[in-house]
Amino acid sequence: MQRRIMCLLAVGLAGTGLSAQSETGMFKFSGFGTLAVTQSSEKKADFITNYSQPNGAGFSRNLDFGGDSSLGGQIDATFNETFSAVVQAISERRYDATFTPYLNMAHLKINLTPSLSVQVGRMPFSAFLISQYQKVGYATPWVRPPVEVYQFNPLNAVDGVGLTWRVPVGEVALTGQAVGGSSSARLAPKSENAEFKGDDIVSASVSAAYGNATFRVFHLQMKGTINSDRIDGPAGPFAILRSPTMYYPPLGVMVPNPYYNLTLADQFQIKKDKLIYQSVGFNYDPGGWFLMIEETRESGDENMFLHFTAGYATLGVRFGDWTPYATAGWKHTTSPTTNANPVVNAIISTMNTAQSSYSAGVRWDFHKNLALKVQHDIVKNAIGSSGALTAIQLGFKTGESYNLSTVALNFVF
Repeated sequence: MQRRIMCLLAVGLAGTGLSAQSETGMFKFSGFGTLAVTQSSEKKADFITNYSQPNGAGFSRNLDFGGDSSLGGQIDATFNETFSAVVQAISERRYDATFTPYLNMAHLKINLTPSLSVQVGRMPFSAFLISQYQKVGYATPWVRPPVEVYQFNPLNAVDGVGLTWRVPVGEVALTGQAVGGSSSARLAPKSENAEFKGDDIVSASVSAAYGNATFRVFHLQMKGTINSDRIDGPAGPFAILRSPTMYYPPLGVMVPNPYYNLTLADQFQIKKDKLIYQSVGFNYDPGGWFLMIEETRESGDENMFLHFTAGYATLGVRFGDWTPYATAGWKHTTSPTTNANPVVNAIISTMNTAQSSYSAGVRWDFHKNLALKVQHDIVKNAIGSSGALTAIQLGFKTGESYNLSTVALNFVF
């Protein structure tokens, strides 16, 4: 599969000649991609870029070519001054370990006034500073967006209706957006037939740009549901919590279940639970250097999703074609990570992803539309946490550090 994604990217490079974009009448085509390789010093687990990936660098393979690699294409159509549309398809490692392309964006835009527009269809999940171009590695300073903030959410887009307005207030350019709809994402591994669904999504964001500075706030709430054969099935933990009796092999009979607790089952199983996500972001970029700071919070009903706060700060300096940068990231749980019921305790222990990291990297824009990035991360998992890791093996120890080394080639065409 790693060879497949490398071939796809190579064909994209050769076939396009790296032209910035192509236009035919009302249509404009553009593309982007990343070819990356990552190595992890943690050999008892796999590092993954997002929760939809089943494996990555570390235990499964020494060098991982698929975790941060991707290929995407976008078509922008402008029909007239009122109507336009955009369709974006992306190929990246998914829950089933394939690179099957999917639609990340597909919506119609209607300009009601010069400052007010409506979008209908599939829109980006706009929770972050870089939501509109998160998948375009060439447009971001890092090898990958800091996982403390960007890894937790498996949703890429929202299907629904959005309202966007832009208005100047003196020297400040204000932009607001409200979105309502639903979304879903398949989760790894494929064998568990797991899916996360977000219904009744309502979100609002406001950004203010003044000179070289941009400040953004975001709020979202939804009714979240996780369906999984492993956790919901007859042998899953919630079935144990909901059963008043259990089989006792030594006697071959059914006995009272000491773990039976319907209240805890209803509380921790995620079925139409209220989930809240909030973020605050700041970007200052006068040209010669830049500073990006973002902090997020996940809360809502108490369930198997632990409430957390997370954030990062990135500082970069530009020296011609070279841009060295450094990032500090953190993620802390703000809800209890243990429970007196051993079944619930086992459930929430797997959901603790608190960690901290320090990263240093450099970007080299060595050719038009091509950028080479090298990044090294030192990551420390909190005690009792698996952090950004999956495929945990026997002998894995929480509360320890590991190193990531990544080389990435970003391109646009």
